[in-house]
Amino acid sequence: MIPLLFPGLAEVTPGSKPVKTPPETPNPGRRGLIPRLELEDLRGTITGMSPLQAVSRSKAPSMARVRGIARRVADLWPLTWLGLALALVASVALVSFGFKKLDLVLLVLGYGGGGLLLISTLLVVSSALGLWLWLRRASFLWRASTFETGMPLLTGFSLPSMWWLPLVQLSWSWEVPDALPVEPQSGAGRLRERVTLRRRGIFESVARRLVIQDAFGLARIVLRHRQPGPIQVLPHLGGIRRLPVLTSLTGGEEFPHPMGLEDGDRVELRRYVPGDSARFIHWKVFSRTRKLMVRVPERALSRARRTVAYLVAGAHDEAAAAAARAAIEEEALGTEWQFGADGSPDATSDRTEALHKVMTSSRHAVASGSGLKRFLAEVDPRGPAALVVFAPPIAGAWLDEMRSLTMRRYGRVRVVVAVDAVHDRDRQPGWRRILLRPPQASGVDRADLEAVARVLAQLRCEVVIIDRVSGRLLGDGTHLSSPWRNAA
Repeated sequence: MIPLLFPGLAEVTPGSKPVKTPPETPNPGRRGLIPRLELEDLRGTITGMSPLQAVSRSKAPSMARVRGIARRVADLWPLTWLGLALALVASVALVSFGFKKLDLVLLVLGYGGGGLLLISTLLVVSSALGLWLWLRRASFLWRASTFETGMPLLTGFSLPSMWWLPLVQLSWSWEVPDALPVEPQSGAGRLRERVTLRRRGIFESVARRLVIQDAFGLARIVLRHRQPGPIQVLPHLGGIRRLPVLTSLTGGEEFPHPMGLEDGDRVELRRYVPGDSARFIHWKVFSRTRKLMVRVPERALSRARRTVAYLVAGAHDEAAAAAARAAIEEEALGTEWQFGADGSPDATSDRTEALHKVMTSSRHAVASGSGLKRFLAEVDPRGPAALVVFAPPIAGAWLDEMRSLTMRRYGRVRVVVAVDAVHDRDRQPGWRRILLRPPQASGVDRADLEAVARVLAQLRCEVVIIDRVSGRLLGDGTHLSSPWRNAA
């Protein structure tokens, strides 16, 4: 079957290499049933992919191109559905009633509707053409290279308000990155962009969707504009201005522990060996036993001298990223620390590079916690350290990573869970849920948060829940303070 479909191949058996045959001379009268495939599709067919699957894969880019062309045509088509309906009604009024039955009322209405549609279309098309030519020559400078999420900011982008053209309205929005609807500020004949970003990250460019339409909604043209960057978007700190020192017990002299370091009080004894300091010899024991014994420090735990922190990306992780940013900027991780995040698990102690990891982690929310094992494999051989994990309030694959982590790590892990708000839908009346809460309200449901806290408690993790809006501690997950209220 394969030689019939692919004449350039001889028989292919497992473990053998395909033998190429000389290509056949093209025959105009013979047309292949299956188009020529690329090399990767051919390899996929040999390794088990059917020819129809290979053909469908090769057609996927062409379908994407077709959809892109259709979208561009729809953007440049000037009439809306309302405009098409008005054109149809005006045509019927003119042809069927105005001309044939000489109905003067419908004749006037038909001419009026057609004239209004024509004027609106001409104004919108001319305005869009002028704006397109102006955008090709214009250049814009960013007001700042670093922005924050959740804060309306002026970007430096502005467009003419077109106040001299009646019935024409201009609006635009951001396609990439994700942002709330743009709030243009008018002044001096221009509309200045004021945007609120939703997601942190580093973006090479910004794609805008500009809509030029008339006041009646009869005609509309959509233009697209791309402004080069890059721009950096940090998570907004909100009320998280001060964090408790995120250290825990790892090695020292406060609590005796067999897994600690040998730097506690010198209360233990061992036989003297050449090289030991004479000032640590226990002379009273020598006087009784005639054996040289030296005092050695016990194994104990104390405050961590080194802290390692990791940011887990996932759903509703903006507040956790803000907590990680606050810990880095406010030096809540101590003097000796290392930081990693999903997408870039390599440890770093540089503040700028750590913030860069916080921003780029937003692109790896699907593989939540996938880099935690690699991060610990790098930092653990350097000595004992306190581990702090900044985690989202929604359960995901990262909980499985935490389960495998706590099984092989003797010390307790501190998990910082940050939220924007905690909702309890069961305690809210129906009218409040319908009228006072938007469909995409920020925050997390109480049940989801408590489910995450219960799993972490079973893993013997120390859980700290922080509200980003107010900056206060909400508890450890088992004792939330007013969980049914919006923390904002």
